[in-house]
Amino acid sequence: MLSLLSYGEVLVDFLPSSAHNPSYTPLAGGAPANVAVAYAKLGGNSYFAGGISSDDFGTMLMQQLQDQGVNTSYVNTVENANTAIVLVTLDKCGERAFNFYRNDTADMYYEKSQVDKINWQDIAVFHYCSNTLTNEQNHDNTLYALKRAKSNKVLISFDVNLRQQLWADLSLLPARVEACLNESDIVKLSKDEASYLAAIKNVDISGYVSFLLTLGVKLIVITDGPNEVQVTCASYSLMIAVPKITALDTTAAGDSFIASFLFALSQDADINQACLFNLLENQTLVSSAVLFASKCGALTCQKMGAFAALPSIKALAL
Repeated sequence: MLSLLSYGEVLVDFLPSSAHNPSYTPLAGGAPANVAVAYAKLGGNSYFAGGISSDDFGTMLMQQLQDQGVNTSYVNTVENANTAIVLVTLDKCGERAFNFYRNDTADMYYEKSQVDKINWQDIAVFHYCSNTLTNEQNHDNTLYALKRAKSNKVLISFDVNLRQQLWADLSLLPARVEACLNESDIVKLSKDEASYLAAIKNVDISGYVSFLLTLGVKLIVITDGPNEVQVTCASYSLMIAVPKITALDTTAAGDSFIASFLFALSQDADINQACLFNLLENQTLVSSAVLFASKCGALTCQKMGAFAALPSIKALAL
């Protein structure tokens, strides 16, 4: 079975009991960690690479990853650094707002020396988000990891997942994101993120998608909450409907979507890693993977939290 390595942050989400209840529960989260867990719960071979504190929260996060079947061989345990936390608020539709507490936290300590320990021959897909781009050192380390993945012919998946409040200088965001887009094979954006980045380029979303193709991105996936998913590659463009649901909590829905999409592709590729790249041109298989991912994302929205809400392969069979 083809393996996924998810690179970036794991942190603690403080989630309210409901939109009207101010009591908070600490739960494991962080977009790349969510992807690693989602892939593992579907039955995939999943690795997580990132910094985790030795504090009590960090111990909990490490145990949660392992309990969900994620291989933590490439985790860097960080002494004397706190675990990042995020305070999540929900509106009546289950949509989130975030307050991050992430200053010199353990997730920001993953160096090139840790990247060099990764056995790339075991990895078929490298997945990451933009939160490792918010300071210069982490951005440089991320680019180093991307180049190592690319030189080993690993498929690179980039969920842009913009959190502008984490950037001390937003003027640096476009160039850093674009440097990573240059190295990525699959790019997932929300429609809001696509609009934001398109406006910086003074183009509409269609123009921005065309720009991504000129950079060498092989497949662009744009989600839009309850609306259709737009999928574009050089040879086709599709609009695919998603299940209609009433969302309880949209935490990790996008992470569930991209993890499930990558898992579905990996199943079609079976044990031939090189097939993954060819599958991106297969309209039928990509459509099927998007439908599967949309179902997983919809199920995630109907439970509270991140790790616990991500569907297992058994839940999908019910």
